[in-house]
Amino acid sequence: DIHRQLSQTVKLLRLPVNTVAADHRTVHSALLTGLLSHIGQKDSEKMEFTGAHSARFAVFPASQLFKKPPKWIMVAQLLETSRLWGRIAARIEPEWIEPLAPHLVKYHYSDPHWEKSQGAVMANEKVTLFGLPIVASRKINYGAIDPPLCRELFIRHGLVEGQWQTSHAFFHANLQLLAEVEAMEHKSRRRDILVD
Repeated sequence: DIHRQLSQTVKLLRLPVNTVAADHRTVHSALLTGLLSHIGQKDSEKMEFTGAHSARFAVFPASQLFKKPPKWIMVAQLLETSRLWGRIAARIEPEWIEPLAPHLVKYHYSDPHWEKSQGAVMANEKVTLFGLPIVASRKINYGAIDPPLCRELFIRHGLVEGQWQTSHAFFHANLQLLAEVEAMEHKSRRRDILVD
């Protein structure tokens, strides 16, 4: 019925029809856009899934995925009887979700720190949709999220502690001056010339 309705709509709008059949990911991504609240992540201890807003459901016993459930799933229907069942299930990958729902996902940041190899302040990003962790931990550049904190960390670690890898002349002149002051402290056996 859905196929017939879509075919009629495509003909009315005079849209071109694909000649090549869509692959698994394309079909499931298209369905996922309308079923974002019907996704679930498998609980490692039980044969249940944690869904949107902490709902718990199991795959319906007649499903192909009942005996070997995947880590992430999308169901077309949630049916409540003695327990909540997910019917018409399909395996999905969590990385498909974020591009489909940028307006619904929430970003959480933790552990901002200066990274010498990157020459920038980096942090861990966690992405959630309706409470489900789509991305558990991803390293990102924190500069656009909290510029004042990044500036402070850059000054403290990059400039003061000399962890910035650069070819700027002023930076190398400062490092040379610090080395001279430290040598002067060592010669005079004083530790109060160079400020902390």
